[in-house]
This record gives sequence, C-alpha cells and structure tokens, in this order.
Amino acid sequence: MNKGEAKFVNDLRKFLDRNKNLLGGIDIFLLRNLSRKGIGFFIGSGFYPDFIIWVKNGNTQNMIFIDPKGIRNLGNFNDDKIQLCVSGIKEIENKVNEELERKGEPVSLTLDAFIISVSSYDDIRNTFGEGRHTKEEFEKHNILFQEDETYIKKIFEKAGVI
Repeated sequence: MNKGEAKFVNDLRKFLDRNKNLLGGIDIFLLRNLSRKGIGFFIGSGFYPDFIIWVKNGNTQNMIFIDPKGIRNLGNFNDDKIQLCVSGIKEIENKVNEELERKGEPVSLTLDAFIISVSSYDDIRNTFGEGRHTKEEFEKHNILFQEDETYIKKIFEKAGVI
C-alpha cells in the first residue's frame, strides 16, 4: 500500500470509530480491489479503483469505489476516470438496478465513485485544467482532497449513507 492508500484506510477507520452513533445499524466493509484483476471499469480507458466501501443497510446497499491518487496527470474534468465518477457510475447503477428489478430481487443498489487527491489543492489548482477551479468544482466532480479533514464524511454524505 502506498502512503495515500494507507492514509485513506487510517482516516476511514478513525471516522468509523468516532461516528458509531451516526452509523448504528449499518454494516460497512472495506475491500481492497486487486490491481488490474479486480473490479474494473472500461469507459475510455481501464479504471481499477483501489478500494470498495460496501455499505449494507437493510435492503439498501451502497458500493462506493475509491481511488486515492495524484491528479496532476488527469489533466482536466473531461478525463475518463473523472467522468466515470460523475456520470458513468450512475449509468452502470441504473443498468444493475433494472436487472435486479427484472429478476425480482428485493435489493436496491447505489453506486458512487470518488477520486481522493493525494495532491494538495494548492499544488494543482494552477495546473489542473485551465487553472481556475475552486475546491467546490472538484467536489462536484467527486474529487475530494485528502488534506481536507472532512473528506471521509463527504464521501458518506455524497453517497447518501448519512
């Protein structure tokens, strides 16, 4: 595990320990995705998120795909990985739920994907895209900054878990 991945795991553990009352009755599992062998998405280029947070709350399940990484090389918000996090994952969610409904499965599945930037906002704000994007614009595109102490909470909020 690299430094950014280890920090994510530790930050998630701390968040879960500190928010047991908020998450009571919800089962949360963290899975390490196998690189280039596990769950991958092939919209444009291949994308294998490093982690999957699987949340089970009654008949509702959330799968949250997490990829901690430096984002300098992604270039701009039109990158395939970013587009998957914004809209592509919801297209997949709709197809999966249609199939579950067709089979009569009493389960609802929500899919979300986030890129966790190990690069600081100050390091990339002048070089990413046109160099004028706010943190809020990054968050709108499901890019959260690991330097933000509330990024784990934002994952759960944006995924509709809390």
